[in-house]
Amino acid sequence: MNQKEVPQIFDTHAQALARRRAKTRMGKTGPSFLLNRSAEDAASRIADINRQCERGAIISAIDMRHTILADLPKTRHPKTFEWHETPQTLDGEYDLIIDLLNLQSENDLPNALRLIRSKLKADGLFMAALFGGDTLTNLRQTFYQIDQMVFKGATARVYPMIDHQQAAGLLGHAGLNLPVVDKDRVSVSYKNFMTLVNDLRDLALTNTLLARHKKRFPKGILQLIETAYPKTEDGKYSAQFEILWLTGWSPHESQQKPLKPGSAKTSLAESLRGIRDKKEGEDTL
Repeated sequence: MNQKEVPQIFDTHAQALARRRAKTRMGKTGPSFLLNRSAEDAASRIADINRQCERGAIISAIDMRHTILADLPKTRHPKTFEWHETPQTLDGEYDLIIDLLNLQSENDLPNALRLIRSKLKADGLFMAALFGGDTLTNLRQTFYQIDQMVFKGATARVYPMIDHQQAAGLLGHAGLNLPVVDKDRVSVSYKNFMTLVNDLRDLALTNTLLARHKKRFPKGILQLIETAYPKTEDGKYSAQFEILWLTGWSPHESQQKPLKPGSAKTSLAESLRGIRDKKEGEDTL
C-alpha cells in the first residue's frame, strides 16, 4: 500500500500544533504522570533482560531517557541512548527501541511498526506503551451523550484504539518474533474536570481527527460535559487509562521456535485422558 492509499485519520497540521503545545506544557510543568509511569515501567522491563544494549532509542513526546536510566542498574544502561520524537527519524540499527505513548497517534500504525522493525538489529528488542480500547470510557460516553443533545448525532472525537488481540497480530505482521502483550490499568479520580483535560493536553491527545467537528463549540458546552460526566460518591471525576505494553524481538536463529505441526509425541486426547485419570485418582484418596 503506497502512502496515497493509507487512510488518513489525523489532521497532520493540527497534530503538529498539539505536539508542540504538549512539549511546551511539559517543559514547564514536567512530564505527564502517565509518561513517567510508562518510562518507569519500561526501565523495569529492561532490567529483567540479561544483556546490555550497544545502541538504544526512545520515541516519546519529550526526552524521557533520564527517567529510564535513573531506574536502571548501570549494567543495563545502553552504551548509546538516543531520543526521537517520531519513528521516522530513527537512523541506522538499534539493539533496543522503546516507544512511549506515541503510536496511538500514527496514521498508519502497521507501517510504523514495520519501520521500527526494519531499524532493529537481529535479536533486537522492541517495546511500546500505547493506549488501549478501554481508555477513558466515561469521557467517551459523555461526549456521545452531549453530541446527541447538541448536534443531534455523534461527531468524530475518539481516536481509533486497538485491543489485546489486535496488538499481538500487529507485532506478528510487522515481522517481530515472540510477541507479548500485557496491560496496565491506571484509575484516576479528579477533583476538577479541567485537570483531566489538561492531562490529555500534556500528551497531545486533544482532538486532531481529520473528520472532527471544526466549528466553534456552542457556549456552555463544557459545563454540559462536566454535569453529564459520571461522578463518584464523593463528587470526583473518575477516569481509567488502559496502557497496552507490546514487546517483540527482531528474528534471530538463536530464538525459541514453535513446534512444527504434527511433531508432538503425545496427542491432545491422550493428554486430556491423563489429566482426567489423575483427577479421579486424587478424588479417591
